[in-house]
Amino acid sequence: MPKKPETKIPVTDAPDVELPPEELVPFLDNPFMADFHGSTIVYSKDFYVAMYKKIHDDGMTYVQAYNALGFDTKILGENRANSAGKRVMKMAEENRLFTVDPSSYDGSVPMEEMGNLAPEEKMAYLIARNAYLEELVEAQKKIPFELEDMFTSSNKGK
Repeated sequence: MPKKPETKIPVTDAPDVELPPEELVPFLDNPFMADFHGSTIVYSKDFYVAMYKKIHDDGMTYVQAYNALGFDTKILGENRANSAGKRVMKMAEENRLFTVDPSSYDGSVPMEEMGNLAPEEKMAYLIARNAYLEELVEAQKKIPFELEDMFTSSNKGK
């Protein structure tokens, strides 16, 4: 049987760094786990979409989908899987699952570096890019006035 790679437990002497509870340690490397607070898992945005697709498209139960995404209900419990599944389905019902937020995109990144985006992702990126470029233009407009202020204040002392 192949040996499972060890998950690194963060070791720190810092007093304000929260260490994970023992049951979460095996899942720290799971890309669908964004963070934790105590024994509560904070899932990534991608988790909810992937979970929905497993349930809706592949016909899996909440528990099957949760396990398929790398979480083990033998360790974490089926209640956690069922809660996540219910939350995902409610998000889908309220049209909150597939919404794309422009604030989640970095407008300073050129389009060529963004790779393939779905149409709604591309629209959100372009809104973020436009906002970034507008801020850049405003900053550029202020440069001549800032330079003038610097030169006039430095000449006053002479």
